[in-house]
Amino acid sequence: MTQTTELYGWAGEPTMEHWSRVTNDHARVTFGMIVVVHEVFRSAEETLTQDEAEALERALRAKFEKQTGVIHNSYFCSRERGGVALVESATSGWELHTALNTSNADLVKLEADCRASVDQARDMLPGPQIKTLVEALYSAMTRVLLAADLLHDTDADRAAIVATAQKEVTHATTRVQAAIQRQARFNYFQGALVGTIATAALIVLVGVASTQFWPGLLNTPGLVVASLFGALGAVVSIFQRMSKGTLILDFNTSIRHLRALGGFRPLVGAVFGAVAQFALTAGTINATLGLFALAGFGAGFSERFATDMIERAGQVIAKLPH
Repeated sequence: MTQTTELYGWAGEPTMEHWSRVTNDHARVTFGMIVVVHEVFRSAEETLTQDEAEALERALRAKFEKQTGVIHNSYFCSRERGGVALVESATSGWELHTALNTSNADLVKLEADCRASVDQARDMLPGPQIKTLVEALYSAMTRVLLAADLLHDTDADRAAIVATAQKEVTHATTRVQAAIQRQARFNYFQGALVGTIATAALIVLVGVASTQFWPGLLNTPGLVVASLFGALGAVVSIFQRMSKGTLILDFNTSIRHLRALGGFRPLVGAVFGAVAQFALTAGTINATLGLFALAGFGAGFSERFATDMIERAGQVIAKLPH
């Protein structure tokens, strides 16, 4: 190592530190180190210094790929210290590695937004979808790095340069958000389907118990039909909102949590259906099973429908003679 640095005349503690990371098997190499050395190679005036920087960059890059993953594409600033790499890791899939040294707060935020979107995509989406989205974020990050270079010009329209970078990042992050939202809806709907089966089993058990223990107090067929159609209405409501894109979920929660929430939705619909049946019965309406089914479906499909029905039933009861 000493012979190498003496040969090229590139002395200093940073140089020794980077060479030591190349030779030390236990030392980690980050993409930021590659960016620093690339800047030395780009800005060096002496040929020997450029040669050493180029050799060191190749060595750091090789060790980085061995430790982290293959660099499929990379881009470096030409006037600022910064770079981005599209990396495929054998253990964690597609990654975005960035490094940017700039005093512009807007560009720093855009870099953070790109990295955060990659993390969200990796946490929520299956492997095949991640590559395309990370590539889009890589492209947006190159625009951020280009903006950092352009801001060096004193007569540049700084607001327009930053706005262009923001537009690119917003477009890429919006794609990620939309993909994650679709996946979150799918996980939620999976839970709803499982919850429907469990809710149906529970309704059957309640029907059997009602027949054996409360035959004179409850209208068991009406209760079962209203509850079942309430659960069905809840599932249809979810599917309709998914198809229209109006079902907005908090995708920051875990997949298990989303499925659990979806699983409880048919149960809530069944409860509303049962309440609707009680409301019809309490209102002294001579209802048939068809009406119970319709009321249960409406209550499960729309909580507002169930609330209105309960309020009207309360008004009818209040008018009855005591």
